[in-house]
Amino acid sequence: MTKRSVYLPKATRPFFKRKEISCEFAPETRKSKRAQTVCDAWQALHPEQSILDVSIHSPSESGQKLARENLSLRLATLRKAFCVSTIELASKTFKNGGPYVDLLGTPLKEAKSDPRLKDSGKIVHYSLEGKQYPCEPDYLYFHWLYIMALMDNPGSATLVKNTDAFCDIDFDWEHESNTPAQSCAIFHSLARQNLLKQAKDFNTFKDMMMSFDISHIKDQAQKAEAPITLDAMRTPERVTSFPVGTWIMHPTIGTGEVIKRTPTSYIIRFRVSGPKTLARDFVERNCKKIR
Repeated sequence: MTKRSVYLPKATRPFFKRKEISCEFAPETRKSKRAQTVCDAWQALHPEQSILDVSIHSPSESGQKLARENLSLRLATLRKAFCVSTIELASKTFKNGGPYVDLLGTPLKEAKSDPRLKDSGKIVHYSLEGKQYPCEPDYLYFHWLYIMALMDNPGSATLVKNTDAFCDIDFDWEHESNTPAQSCAIFHSLARQNLLKQAKDFNTFKDMMMSFDISHIKDQAQKAEAPITLDAMRTPERVTSFPVGTWIMHPTIGTGEVIKRTPTSYIIRFRVSGPKTLARDFVERNCKKIR
């Protein structure tokens, strides 16, 4: 059995919630068939909910249009539309080069393999149409781009507003931190709360995603949680890997959600103190999954 992620709208930050569903795939099964299996398994458990795979391998043509490789955003300065993936690549600014805006005119497959993206050092920010955007946490820029693209495509936007759950058969949580399935859930939630107009401004969107509602923090603090001792959490034999979306308990900082994982670190958004980058070895040896 394989576990896949399904994302649903959530009324409070980060405006989506992740649920796992178990599916069984034969090794030779095509991705489009796997995507259909995930959708069927979800609807078997939740027949009242609609679900859509938003990848290029989606069994639905509408879902394919929502893939990051297909959903487009018109850039006013160039008077032309480009897919979200290409814009994200072309706006990366590195320590030793970029942004490589010429990638906008390159087929996506070639753009992804452009050696400059690996040879220019660490990414320092994103640059798009004369404006700079932060690269950390990297999900902010991607989700904002994707939501802007949805606003640019009214038909796709309406579909997302009328869909209850989203999945992405191409999403690899081992190597990626962003998926259009999350973006769609965020868009759905913001639309339901009439916040899309405000989200057009990146800084306002950032505040929506990153700020913490004190009353929400108090509500969470009032929830009964089993006491966890420091010694219990520091068992040297236990090393646990945490996928993006997992909620963990840190021995001193408290509870937080994993929002990015790299070979050497985790970025965790803690309920009270906000996002922090922690060494992967420390997290996997000293933190405990709570849901």
